[in-house]
Amino acid sequence: VNCTGQALRAVPPDLPADTGILLLSDNCLESLSTAAFLPLTRLQDVDLAKNGLVALHTGALLPSLKELILSHNALGVLPVLEGLPALTHLAVAHNSLETLAPRAFHTVPQLQDLDLRGNKMQQLPQEAFAGLRALKELDLSDNLLKELPKELLQDLQMLETLWLSGNQLQTLPTDFFPKGRLFMYVFLTENPWHCDCDLHYLQTWIRQN
Repeated sequence: VNCTGQALRAVPPDLPADTGILLLSDNCLESLSTAAFLPLTRLQDVDLAKNGLVALHTGALLPSLKELILSHNALGVLPVLEGLPALTHLAVAHNSLETLAPRAFHTVPQLQDLDLRGNKMQQLPQEAFAGLRALKELDLSDNLLKELPKELLQDLQMLETLWLSGNQLQTLPTDFFPKGRLFMYVFLTENPWHCDCDLHYLQTWIRQN
């Protein structure tokens, strides 16, 4: 169902009950509760991009929802992601997130693709991504990250692609990349890397991988 660009301030109450994909981008949904989607028992994908969204209240059980797009909004804090046990794709790109809470995604353990690019994050807690053992793609590009904790990727056993481009990183801690893990792609461009002894670990890792 395509409800894009209709100046909506609330989710329409008369949507077909069998709606699987719901496009709500380019509206005026500044505050929203996922309870509005409860009648849509087959809902799998929701696009809420470009709404000026400042608050998303979750908790209502949406057992079929797999993809949630919250990009290009005004979220200053990541919503608590409750009631979304099947979620595999989450995009919160181009918001105003400054950091993440420890174990911020522990309620969505099936997540495979997480897009956090273009926010204002300067640092991340060590356990920011704890529990995301199914995650394959993580995009942290175009933030303001100056350093990353050593064990940030520890739980990400399936991670294949990591974007760190466009941050303020000068080095990475020794053993930042878990030993024995193979990555398909790691993007490190557009960072002010400081070429001294602290960067030796990263140089060695790149040569070996």
